[in-house]
Amino acid sequence: MERITNPLSRLFVLSLLSLSAFACGNNESKAVHVPKKVESAIAPTGSETFWSRVCFGSYPSSEIVSSSWNAIDEYALLEGDVIKDDALYQGLVTANWVEDKVVINNDSYVREKALDYENSAQHYRHDGEYHYFKVEPLKWRVLAKEGSVLTLLADRVPDRVLFNEEDTDTDWSRSSLRSYLNDEKNGFIAKAFSKEEQALLRKANNENKANPDYGTSSGPATEDKVYILSNDEVFASEAADAYGFYPGHGFDDPAKRFTSTPYAKFHGAWWSPVSPYRGNSFWCMRTSGYTPSNVTYICDFGYIYSRGTSVACDDAGVVPVIKVDASNYTFNDIDEVSSLAIMKTASGQEKENTCDESKIVKDHEIVTFGSYPQDEVVRTLPEGSAEGYVMDAALYENLAGSNWNEKVIIDDVEYKNIYDHYFIVEPIKWKVLDKKDGKSLLFPLFGLDCVPYHDSLKNTYWSDSSLRAWLNEDFLNEAFGKEKDRIEECEVINENNFYFDTACGETTRDKVFLLSEQEVFTTSDAAKYGFACSDAISDPARQIKPTRYALARGAWESTTSGNGFWMLRTNGYNNSNAVYIGDTGDIFNRGIPITCKDAIVMPALWCELPQ
Repeated sequence: MERITNPLSRLFVLSLLSLSAFACGNNESKAVHVPKKVESAIAPTGSETFWSRVCFGSYPSSEIVSSSWNAIDEYALLEGDVIKDDALYQGLVTANWVEDKVVINNDSYVREKALDYENSAQHYRHDGEYHYFKVEPLKWRVLAKEGSVLTLLADRVPDRVLFNEEDTDTDWSRSSLRSYLNDEKNGFIAKAFSKEEQALLRKANNENKANPDYGTSSGPATEDKVYILSNDEVFASEAADAYGFYPGHGFDDPAKRFTSTPYAKFHGAWWSPVSPYRGNSFWCMRTSGYTPSNVTYICDFGYIYSRGTSVACDDAGVVPVIKVDASNYTFNDIDEVSSLAIMKTASGQEKENTCDESKIVKDHEIVTFGSYPQDEVVRTLPEGSAEGYVMDAALYENLAGSNWNEKVIIDDVEYKNIYDHYFIVEPIKWKVLDKKDGKSLLFPLFGLDCVPYHDSLKNTYWSDSSLRAWLNEDFLNEAFGKEKDRIEECEVINENNFYFDTACGETTRDKVFLLSEQEVFTTSDAAKYGFACSDAISDPARQIKPTRYALARGAWESTTSGNGFWMLRTNGYNNSNAVYIGDTGDIFNRGIPITCKDAIVMPALWCELPQ
């Protein structure tokens, strides 16, 4: 959900604390302290946090490039991130590399082959054969001090690693990320720390609490030398407050905003194009999302997304945490960093939300048109809600004993069988959103089905999506039969994502389509259609319940409200995600992977209604 930001956060902040790529060895040494908060009229949360910052270990970070290099947008770089030095670059090209490592003038470098990624906006643009990175001290913020043991959080996103290699149910204890971070032979711990430094690391006893909003288990407690933070440690808790984060609801917290290094971007970390968060990346928690195949994350403007994203999301950053026993170790050149140092001035012309709250239509005509499987026939009602069930033991037995070929007709009523569950094919109820030239724009009252936006996870516009093909072929034929001739093929404009400016492809001509981001909150159409003009509102008009048939097809429903969530045709922060409406009616402009299998389908269409 994109939140309306406190206007004060858009002010230009002059800070004495540098956002350049801080390198240990050139700073006045200070004493290590735990996070300190002071009141601030500029910070959107009302407070500014100061952390001690230390160096420990080393990792590839800045990139050595030729003068023609343009792999990362300039606004996404900090001072020192890129070393444009043709002589050094050529020296690295011709160096005598051993296992892709080399030392020149006492500086260590690594090289990596350009990755075979599809170049896209706000991602590293790969070209050439090799890219060269300088190994530099790892910077950490001091979160806590218990005796001689310091809890340290990486000051920037040092790398991009999948939370889990497979898109499947998992948790932190079983994730491939946890294995990689703690692998002392080939993982992060081996790459970042010498044997002497590894000996100073202490295991953290991590309680992995269930998702606070959805109740999803986050797995058993773990012992980790390297780990990532949990929801509880960054949000709505005493621990979050002690670590320097804003502990409450409803604010975009600068303390949670992180930039990524060029090395992390090279590996796929996304950066934000949105003013005033340009250049920030997003990073995963170890807390499960709304399902065990999702993981929560902190977005570019410092807001926590408790629904989460796929555990196999391929462009989220990693912000490691370690515990170091400093009883026999001296940190030289300790400095301090502030949460306001990352706040940026707004730049560029922001898009205008032209939706007029006073013009919202409250009541719409309800009509029926076409038919589709919806209510389920059962022998006895299950525990809980009876909504969507028809209890008829005799009919159920008749259906169970029928000779099925997916569908069967009994007493002129059609039924459909899914996994030995029996659904009545019923008239579809629609809300009339608009009328024009004798045609009506229809939008269903319930989520009718559950079909992914696309069948593979790759950059995909609405024009090329498998869901568009399914709606205009399978759904069109099944739901309307001969009545499909009443449906008008119309021009469907696919405007860029309102916040991220992600391109959404060419205009299409469709009989059945999904609504767009602009049609549900940013334009006069949204008001006319009855939707709230804000994305940060739990809009009842955008809250949709799935039918029993949609649930049988895999749709998710909230255990508290019974609502599902539904996708729009607008791409999210990148072209492998689609914007969606959550179960509370809020809009999630960042989106969810287009292969998501449990969103309900909300088709829209223009038609000439029967008289």
